[in-house]
Amino acid sequence: MKIPRWAKVGLCVAGALTMYSVDTFRHRRYGKVQHVEARPLRTYGDGTCADGISVSRALIEKATTMRQQCQDSPSPLRAYGTWGSRVATVTTHFSSRQDPQRFYQKALETHLLHNLVHGSQLHVLCTPIVDHMWNKQAFVQSVLLSELAKPPQERLEWIFWADRDTVVLDYCRHPTSYIPAKAHRRGYGQGADERDINLLITQDSRGLNAGVFMIRVAEWSVNFLSDVLAFRHFRPEVELPFAEQTAMERLLQEDPYKRNVVYIPQHWLNSYALDSAADFAGRKDAEGLEDWVARRGDFLIHFAGNDDKKLNIIEYADVGERIFNIWETRDILRDITMDIEPFWGNHSNEKV
Repeated sequence: MKIPRWAKVGLCVAGALTMYSVDTFRHRRYGKVQHVEARPLRTYGDGTCADGISVSRALIEKATTMRQQCQDSPSPLRAYGTWGSRVATVTTHFSSRQDPQRFYQKALETHLLHNLVHGSQLHVLCTPIVDHMWNKQAFVQSVLLSELAKPPQERLEWIFWADRDTVVLDYCRHPTSYIPAKAHRRGYGQGADERDINLLITQDSRGLNAGVFMIRVAEWSVNFLSDVLAFRHFRPEVELPFAEQTAMERLLQEDPYKRNVVYIPQHWLNSYALDSAADFAGRKDAEGLEDWVARRGDFLIHFAGNDDKKLNIIEYADVGERIFNIWETRDILRDITMDIEPFWGNHSNEKV
């Protein structure tokens, strides 16, 4: 059943009008700190979910030092032109002053520090727009609409979505490092197969996993997210075991969206924890580990379905910050960078 365009527009406008943003940082220049985004942390709604997160002078100076160490390290990441790319991290965290869920704030702090290192922004929705998990697509849609209203040279190029139960492990890595120049531009491919790559997402043993993904700031994305948000209303007969995630999965199998998504390897963006943070930090080799298991060298870890998120998020966040630049020490168990060009060279838009 084709979703009427009026329904898409209505959902877009409703999402955009429901929210208001609170800028949590006013731009200041501290000595050599010239590159830091003017508003590195932006909260939307009542802003209470970030009450315990501070963009302090000490944090900015720390990020600046980390950035310099990343740029001076022998990391191959620099070849991908990630520094200065117009990408923002977007997520949600619903809490209250009575129960701020500090462990989720700890995870958000890893993303804030990562964005400070790369001179970009973290957008956090504190107040629900719609019900349950559908806030993910509604919030991304709102940020998309806001960006598309800007001149092309000023708007974001990509939005990087990360669930609040994700923790950055490699602060030198940027999500656009997974996109070589030929795929970063629009119209990737040859001849009749030329197409825009507008969504990078992963799968796990249950199928599509929408916990972490990259979506291009483009009209395609607005239409796709409008259809996702409208799916349950216009296709009520379709069972959605994983709510909006299943709606995304179904739509990505259909025209006009299936040709514009790339299913990248799960461990590039969305690895999971197998054991404790101490085991992760002290593991000597990767023998016997499945690809989805997080190891040193991975960009990010996702605690989807984890039985002890509170403890694991706090401990992994501490480990990630302590060993943030493994490219300098070379204490790595997986170097994803070497797999990027071969993946795109052999890419046929099939699921991996």
